[in-house]
Amino acid sequence: MEVFLDRPDGCKLFYRVDDYTDPWRPAETVLFIHGLAESGEAWRGWVPYFARRYRVVRLDLRGFGRSTPMPADYPWSMDALLDDIEALMRHLGCERVHLVGAKSGGSMALKFAADRPQRVQTLIGVTPPLTGAADVGQWLERIETRGVLDWARHTMQGRLGSAVSKEEVEWWVDNLQGTTPLSTLQGYLRWVPGLDIRSDIERIACPTLIITTTGSGLRSVDGVKAWVARVKRARLTVLEGDAWHAAGAYPDRCAQAAAEFLAEQR
Repeated sequence: MEVFLDRPDGCKLFYRVDDYTDPWRPAETVLFIHGLAESGEAWRGWVPYFARRYRVVRLDLRGFGRSTPMPADYPWSMDALLDDIEALMRHLGCERVHLVGAKSGGSMALKFAADRPQRVQTLIGVTPPLTGAADVGQWLERIETRGVLDWARHTMQGRLGSAVSKEEVEWWVDNLQGTTPLSTLQGYLRWVPGLDIRSDIERIACPTLIITTTGSGLRSVDGVKAWVARVKRARLTVLEGDAWHAAGAYPDRCAQAAAEFLAEQR
């Protein structure tokens, strides 16, 4: 099922629902939040691991995918993004969800769980940064001078790592990163360096799984271990690999770890 949700500011949020649960049994909801220059389609490899047991909801964040593009001067804020997530939950009639996010979408998921604990049953973050990247200005310059598609082609292999095939990289470029509206990226990349949730994570109270990789270059494993230790009910899974976008590069390994974690909470 593919649906739009109207927001008060005129933005239309697109979301997909994959639900192959038994219709005579109530199903819990797993809500997926994607990262920069993606859409809910980024989670397609995860869906088979969850849709038989859970109602799977994949949101296109405002500005991305099939949701309304945002103008370059849009005042991005974490609160507005979290309000969109909560609005979708209300629309779907969800009191609580299993919340899954990757990269900056993982940062949003962690912040949502810290600020709105009554809404999150479990939390899964895949390579979520606690602070914004300082070097995205180089990306913005390339996007504005050479275009979004050129930027996507230039950076995608590095994000997905060395184990991903040329064909897979091309799919990500042609269907996700390379199709992101220029104006959305201009505003988002000016906002995201200021992201900082370091002081929020100790307020996360729900069972939490963090997934990282051994060689992404984004954060050291020891650095991730240090902050995960500050989250009361968190555990860390470390996958072998050099992908910084582990959720996309290793969907089977990540989804299996996540599904096993959720099964333990039942």
